[in-house]
Amino acid sequence: MSAELAHRRTTARVDRRAAGPLVAVLCTSARAHAAAAAIALALARTTGAGCGLAAAVGLGGGVSIGALPAACRAADRLRERGLPATASGRLVWLADRRAPLAGKDAAACAAAASVELARAAAEAGAPGALALPLVRTDALDRVLAWHDALVVVPEPAAAGALAERALASLAALGRPLGLVVPPARTAAALAVAGVRAPAEALHATAALGLGAGAARG
Repeated sequence: MSAELAHRRTTARVDRRAAGPLVAVLCTSARAHAAAAAIALALARTTGAGCGLAAAVGLGGGVSIGALPAACRAADRLRERGLPATASGRLVWLADRRAPLAGKDAAACAAAASVELARAAAEAGAPGALALPLVRTDALDRVLAWHDALVVVPEPAAAGALAERALASLAALGRPLGLVVPPARTAAALAVAGVRAPAEALHATAALGLGAGAARG
């Protein structure tokens, strides 16, 4: 079965109306946890949710420290439903059960992670961010297009023209699109711990136009 068909059959059983928006984040593997956390926290702020959901394809969950009540309740609810959730600050982390990616179909893994995050978002009534530290292909672009918005986190060394070409290419997918400069080390650590969203992520997420009820039904 193709990744696309599997995603369609599974998401048909997921009620997205109860969930917040889902955002796909393109980044490097080294920045995946910080990128997913930053966008998930910013989404929670934008939508007024009590917590945000974060996951990274090919990687385990983030750190697990003391969590706020909303995140604890959401994580408990997800674990009761068999999802690998841990709470930290205002975040709920979902570990990728398909990690590591070596020798696997990256687009299929991305699709499966997207399905799981959509299910978690519906169960928790919260927005989610999925980091995709993967090389773009036609199959992966189809997975990207399933999300409510896309965010690119380029490496600081990447030329501005290169980032602009990537954004122009992604714009063809027809989803709201944002660019986030990688946060500094301290800001990234605070995001991964679920403490605070970096200012860069808050500005970019607000510009996406995602608010309460923005998820597709």
